[in-house]
Amino acid sequence: MIKAVLLDLDNTLLHNQDEAFAAAYLRLVGEYLGARWRRDDLSGTFLRAIHALTGRRNMQQTNTDLLLSILCRETGVPALDIRAALEDFHHNRYPALQTYTRPVPGAAELVQSLREQQYAVAIVTNPIYPAEAIRQRLAWANLPHTFDAYALVTNADIMRYTKADPAFYVEVAARIGVEPDEAIMIGDSLKNDIQPARQVGLHTYHISGETPASTSEADAVGTLADFADAVIADNWFDTLLPPPLVPDMIEPEMRGNIAALYGTLAEARPHYWQQHPLPAEWSPAQILCHLLDSERPVHRARLERILAEDTPFLVDPPPAWGQPGSMICDNDGVTLARRFTAERLETLAWLRTLRPEDWHRPARHSIFGVTTLLEMAHFTAQHDRLHINQLCQTLGRCE
Repeated sequence: MIKAVLLDLDNTLLHNQDEAFAAAYLRLVGEYLGARWRRDDLSGTFLRAIHALTGRRNMQQTNTDLLLSILCRETGVPALDIRAALEDFHHNRYPALQTYTRPVPGAAELVQSLREQQYAVAIVTNPIYPAEAIRQRLAWANLPHTFDAYALVTNADIMRYTKADPAFYVEVAARIGVEPDEAIMIGDSLKNDIQPARQVGLHTYHISGETPASTSEADAVGTLADFADAVIADNWFDTLLPPPLVPDMIEPEMRGNIAALYGTLAEARPHYWQQHPLPAEWSPAQILCHLLDSERPVHRARLERILAEDTPFLVDPPPAWGQPGSMICDNDGVTLARRFTAERLETLAWLRTLRPEDWHRPARHSIFGVTTLLEMAHFTAQHDRLHINQLCQTLGRCE
């Protein structure tokens, strides 16, 4: 069942001359920063920093934080000064780029219709630009440009991956509070929108200028108007079946969940960690302790046992394990999240040693019945998202 509709922005909801826009943006920002700091044009430096967003990285850092740290290292300018300069640029110089764009007919009406049908609508643009730049592009598209109109608006200030990495789409789904197969990605790029979203189990709709004869690599393909007709008039969402579970889903699911966890914690204040929304509910610290305490002795141990034994019988921990009253958890949330990340990275390193046939080793589970190592690894990722969503709701009630 589709609960969330993820909409690409450029050349899906907003016509954008991509190459010309990117070249003009780099020229403007490079000249602006160079003049501000009395340097040569910094376009090349800025472009290298953007390219670095796609590499291996510290998932605690947002894309903006990483960009600032690279520019600081490359230029010697303090990060706070770079942040102030980029804020000024995007408020005062970036609007000149509107001339490279024009609204897509029907985009505003589609977004409004989806919202009226109670779908979680997210604007899922490549998060290499800060929030202010995305607000302006939404306005250029004649769309609501206050972020509270959407379930999520991806931007460099809040996201920790970029498009083309499948983990980005898991990060998005977990931040919204849905499973990947409960979301559909609508976009024009096979490389950035369709292929990575499909790899981690999202449904996809490929936007093309004209309605083609085949469905390409997506669930369907057509114009934005075709998509609107399918959703509104033909109830196309009802025909979509969950995609099959495959091993390539697991690593990006687990990486994306970590990024979503840090994103959920980003606005948490120190006094939140030990607060209980209700007496019988977990505090944020207890939720994080549960994730940490589950990783090695429960989830990883279960996978290791399936690999080592022939069809082992798996039993979940006793009901009292992990309940609020059974956990004394005095650490702050950031420390707990870092410890959980370290354990998860060990799990990922172990998973990378598996042979293709290992993923299909059988087991029996006290609740799930006959299962496989692949299904139990996927359950671990689902367990993450269950508690990330719980954490998000808990922090929202700690005001």
